Amino acid sequence: MLIVWRDQMSVDGGLIDQDHRVLIGIINEFATTEPTASAIPALERILAKLDRYTQIHFEREEKLQRAIVYPYHEAHRRSHGDLIRQLSEVREELKAKAAIAKPEDIAATHAKMGEFLHHWLIDHIIEADLRMKPYTAEIRSHAHKLSRTLGE
Repeated sequence: MLIVWRDQMSVDGGLIDQDHRVLIGIINEFATTEPTASAIPALERILAKLDRYTQIHFEREEKLQRAIVYPYHEAHRRSHGDLIRQLSEVREELKAKAAIAKPEDIAATHAKMGEFLHHWLIDHIIEADLRMKPYTAEIRSHAHKLSRTLGE
């Protein structure tokens, strides 16, 4: 199932939302890749890309939260750690299935992972990130400063 960006998912109308759109794109790339033995290297690359971008996004989001003294920062940071661990487990599971390389195992694993990634991102945005919405103006101000610092 592909994820479609909706305005209801918007946290700040800026940097955080842009990151979420990139993450959605990567997850959709995973979902649309055929679950075949020959596609396993591509699926592994997509998950590696998701892992890298997720870490960049989480670091950026946490930096913004610290800058605005977000009251739920510590709990949010812990949830990011949980999500990174879960993504690592998904990557390891794909590697394990790749060793077996039975087509039915790969297809089942791909479907299970696609479902997991869909909920992984959407649930985090809806349950955790949208709590930041009341702080949007301050987040945008600090995100703008951070973007200039990063040269974006």
